[in-house]
Amino acid sequence: MGKVKKTTRKFNQKHLKNELERRSKNKKSQELIKKRELKKNRRSGNSGSDGEEEGFTGIEEVDDLTGFAESTLDGADADMSKFVESDPEDGGDSEGSTDSEDVAALLGDDIDDSDDENYDNVSSRSNGSDDDDDTGSEFDDEDVFKKDLEAMKSKDPEFFEFMKKNDPNSLKILEQSSGEEDEEDEEDESQESEPEDQDVEMVDGTKAPVKLAGTLVTVGMLGEWEKEIKKNHSIKALKQLLLAFYSASHMESESSKSANSVYRIEGMKIFNKTVSTSIRVAPAAFGRLAPVVNGKVSKKVSKKWNVVQALIKSYLTSLLELLKQMSDPTMIQYLIKEAERMVPYIACFVRYTRNFVKELLRLFGSPAVDDGVRILVLLSLRQLVFLAPSEVTDIALKGIYLTYVRHSNVKNISSLTTIQLMRNCGVELYGTNAKASYQHAFVYIRQLAIHLRNSMQLRSKESFRAIYNWQFINSLNFWTEVLSTYCGERAEEKPDLCATLESLVYPLTQIILGVVRLVPTAKYFPLRIHCLNQLLRISSATGIYIPLLPMIIEVLESPEFLSRRPIKSTLKPLMIESHLKVPKEYEHTRVYLEVILENVFGLLADAFASQSVRIAFPEWAVPAILQLRRWRKRVGGSWARFSKQLQGLLEKIDQTSLLVQQKRSKVDYAPSNLSGANQFMQDTSPERTPIGVYAASLRKIRAQQRATLVEAEVEN
Repeated sequence: MGKVKKTTRKFNQKHLKNELERRSKNKKSQELIKKRELKKNRRSGNSGSDGEEEGFTGIEEVDDLTGFAESTLDGADADMSKFVESDPEDGGDSEGSTDSEDVAALLGDDIDDSDDENYDNVSSRSNGSDDDDDTGSEFDDEDVFKKDLEAMKSKDPEFFEFMKKNDPNSLKILEQSSGEEDEEDEEDESQESEPEDQDVEMVDGTKAPVKLAGTLVTVGMLGEWEKEIKKNHSIKALKQLLLAFYSASHMESESSKSANSVYRIEGMKIFNKTVSTSIRVAPAAFGRLAPVVNGKVSKKVSKKWNVVQALIKSYLTSLLELLKQMSDPTMIQYLIKEAERMVPYIACFVRYTRNFVKELLRLFGSPAVDDGVRILVLLSLRQLVFLAPSEVTDIALKGIYLTYVRHSNVKNISSLTTIQLMRNCGVELYGTNAKASYQHAFVYIRQLAIHLRNSMQLRSKESFRAIYNWQFINSLNFWTEVLSTYCGERAEEKPDLCATLESLVYPLTQIILGVVRLVPTAKYFPLRIHCLNQLLRISSATGIYIPLLPMIIEVLESPEFLSRRPIKSTLKPLMIESHLKVPKEYEHTRVYLEVILENVFGLLADAFASQSVRIAFPEWAVPAILQLRRWRKRVGGSWARFSKQLQGLLEKIDQTSLLVQQKRSKVDYAPSNLSGANQFMQDTSPERTPIGVYAASLRKIRAQQRATLVEAEVEN
């Protein structure tokens, strides 16, 4: 195309943007009406059901926040539902344009050499157009719009043809007013608007390949563009490079539209050269044209922002498209690192921010990527949350939790490591914003409580199955880690977050206790141990007392140990970490009960160790000591190895009680002095007490046994 005329530039400045925004709003409203009608139809269609609520599956119920209308979070559900309901391709933001329109902006403004020399003139002209947009209400008048289109058709037919190809809907108003035109002229214009180099359909239905349109990119062209950008800071050369980058990134997704491409990429050598050159040169050029000040792009400081934002959008479109197509973990890591350099620019555009977050979350949950990709995703999301508005924070927090829940089903031993890493990444992201983290934690913990209440009321197999599954248990694990981290270990680092989240410790503890008591049978001992570990984690980290010993001793006093004789078996030891319910072949077997005893004694040691520096430890431990000695006397002969282990545990408890009594004899305050009692043995770590050292040794032994079992299962 030749140089665009002055009238065309005025039309672009005054009318084109408003027209595209108007059509985008109309499209959104129509889609919204259709969605509402579909919802009404679905509700009316489901009204005849029996009304029984479905159980927790980890995806739909977590994502459905309509049940929280009675909560005190005003508008929280509506804000967080945007992530699922909104389509990133819709123009739901201030930019309101599609990827093809961004590239059309590059094609429409044909920047010549004079533009490279006169940045100030271009920016002042662009700034002046904003005032015209504010006072351009006359564009709503249909007659004025018709006259402008007719004038453009007569004075600049070349741009009229461009509009006809790329935006035919905006010209329908002319077709309504000029219905008496000759049909032959309309056919000629439609033929001229078609691309010249497309496949020709033959008589037999096949298509004959013809030569593709577009200039073939060569290594020499890429080198010349790079030289012009680095030495002369040429915007024109940068524009040509980005158009070539767009063609390279859309080779697969838009192969059928290759005739509309300005440049054509052939061969992997040219493809790799184009991508590497663009990724290496473009960010540096953007840094010169729109510098980043204090981590953000300041539009007031950047005089050329109105000129360069179309270039930035084109680069981001190509980079995100390329990220979607890559499957090699090394290349994905490289692209994420390069995208992280563009985070200040991505944060300037809501649509690209949403697309970027969506793509990062897809990679975060993909089983095809490695742990390095997930860590880079976390770093990019953290940086984006700090720079972008609060809406992006809600999208990121909700998205990373839902992605974790969707992929939290434990299928084998190897999946435990991935789930643990995803949980740690989610916990880290929830430490970025206290208010948003509390809102999301409140909503999702309350949803878990609702599912537990429904299960306790229905008391059916389906309702129990809705609770006793990996997605529900791993959801509890997630919030346990969040509260234990920011209300315990990192409370001093982030006191505001600790004060905000501390009120959620009690409801989460009650939910876990309810899950423990829902089905208290021997086949669900593994699930009980998982829940007891969660409670122990909360109690140890936050210092809040939770009565764990009665629930632990309940396992020892079950009929499996007191009245039933275990079945001998040659099965291999059970990995309790990857099971919630014991397999049928392990039920009532000695192998299974030995694994349970090992974990129970480990829980007992950890529970005593967590309270070993309390001033009332000697008196607090007496009831549990009596029950354990009674159990050892009654069934110790059947479990000789564990009887000796229990004897060692009781000796360490007695030693710790003597230590506390010696320290307590030196204090000079009464038991009513609670502040003094809370300061008792504050300088002594629970890990240094006799029971603490013993508990640490048991944890080390269990870790070695677990590693051996994992290696054996991986080899098999």
